[in-house]
Amino acid sequence: MALWAGALVGIFFGLSQKAVARFMAFGSGVLICALTFGLMEEAFSHGGFDAVIIGFLMGGVVFILGDYVIHLQGGRRHRRRQIIEVQKETNGKVIAMGALLDGIPESVALGIALFSGRGRGLLMLVAIALSNFPESISSISGLRKEKFSRRQIFVLWGVVGFLCFLFTVLSYVFLRHLDLNSVGILEAFAAGAILAMLANSMMPEAYEEAGFSIGLMTVLGFLTAFILSRF
Repeated sequence: MALWAGALVGIFFGLSQKAVARFMAFGSGVLICALTFGLMEEAFSHGGFDAVIIGFLMGGVVFILGDYVIHLQGGRRHRRRQIIEVQKETNGKVIAMGALLDGIPESVALGIALFSGRGRGLLMLVAIALSNFPESISSISGLRKEKFSRRQIFVLWGVVGFLCFLFTVLSYVFLRHLDLNSVGILEAFAAGAILAMLANSMMPEAYEEAGFSIGLMTVLGFLTAFILSRF
């Protein structure tokens, strides 16, 4: 829902890139807090050091490799400057794959947090919404340059949002029956993938658009999430 809502705002209200970048940085801070005091703490309590180390490293490596492949296919051109020159034209399928790569770890983490209880689900839900909303807003200008119509943009983010919701539901229904060590590995895996996503795309893109103010917004986002998690 946050992805679709962000696309709606981006198309009809045209927020400045600096404002979107600051919102994105705030959401990044919230996500960092959620994966630190939510996912990683839960992963350690469920599986110990082995689950945390194995899952976290695997999640980071898998995301980075997937991001690199999608990058080569041109799936990030609508979001930020390319580090590697890409000859292939961007298409909706590749962009959707890139958005899913960002969203699936968050969705799995949300599903696990919901059945873990203790308010972790609400914290993760807020963190994901605050990161996804500006992400879809920031994509609008790039998608228009790639000659996407309004309808195509709505369909793209609608499909991605639905699939992320589906992954959340499936994670909630099926992963809760796993043994605690496996749950710990999956939580750490999701945390590693989310952190890699923040480092690879969200935070560099935010800094590129809004400069040094991004640091303060990230700090405020982390602090806000930490305070809320204590209630």
